[in-house]
Amino acid sequence: MSNFMGSLQVGVVAVLMLVSLAACSSTSKQSGNAHSSSTSSKSEKTNQQKAAVLYMKAQKQIEDGKTDNALATLKSAQKLDETNGKVSELLSNVQNYLAAKEALNNGDTTSANSSLAKITSEQANSSTLKSQAKSLGDQATQLQNAKKYYQNAYDAVSNGYYETATADLALLNNLSSSISGVKALQDQGKALTSQINSATSNSSASQNSSSSTTTSSSSEPIGNLTDKETDSVISSFQSAAGIANQAGLSYGVNQIGTNYYQIEVRQNNSSNTVGSLTGMYRYNAQTGSVSKLNTISGVYEK
Repeated sequence: MSNFMGSLQVGVVAVLMLVSLAACSSTSKQSGNAHSSSTSSKSEKTNQQKAAVLYMKAQKQIEDGKTDNALATLKSAQKLDETNGKVSELLSNVQNYLAAKEALNNGDTTSANSSLAKITSEQANSSTLKSQAKSLGDQATQLQNAKKYYQNAYDAVSNGYYETATADLALLNNLSSSISGVKALQDQGKALTSQINSATSNSSASQNSSSSTTTSSSSEPIGNLTDKETDSVISSFQSAAGIANQAGLSYGVNQIGTNYYQIEVRQNNSSNTVGSLTGMYRYNAQTGSVSKLNTISGVYEK
């Protein structure tokens, strides 16, 4: 009996020891998990604080006109705190601003305005960026107007409306030359002015000459081509350029070299008289090469 009681006591003690060890192990695990959670929370809070500092830094860079640097700073801030709405919004706005700026530098006002339209208005802490975006929008508007004035002047000169062309060129020259695209068009406008001066000078000389001599008209078109030769050039040009022989189109052909022609294509108006210019081309009848005038750059491009 005493042996049984002794064994029972030993068993009870062993069970109690096991329960105690299990309790200690559980407490240790809970303590470890709590410590790990605490460390993670502190790390997350630290990243959020760093992101906030970078956000303020980006705003200062924007104020200083260093928008490219602000873009890099905001990307770093977003990596630290992806849930920061202010960082994400400002980053998106800066990206759209820079895209608009690049498009405007390339003369693409449509893409520039599209990117500017994506910039959100809730930027109470970034009024500088909004101001810069507005300035960029104003420049895009001026460049659009410059393109319109130059094209109008170009068409007017082509049709012999020199007074109209002079008025459009005056509007073009009144725009800010600090915008590179506008300045380029103003420089091209000088060539139109020279054409106007030359044409009006020749007209005056012709009028003076006609008062003392008999005026005769030539039966040959510009470039000293016969009607048959002109028709042949137009036909082969249409094929090379992929232009359908449709009603309402008129062609002006001028030979500028051996087998080399400058061709002006116009769309007739409702009165079936010569209307607006659709393209100015140069055509090599020997090689079949066709290039079209870029009215913005002034260069013939294939």
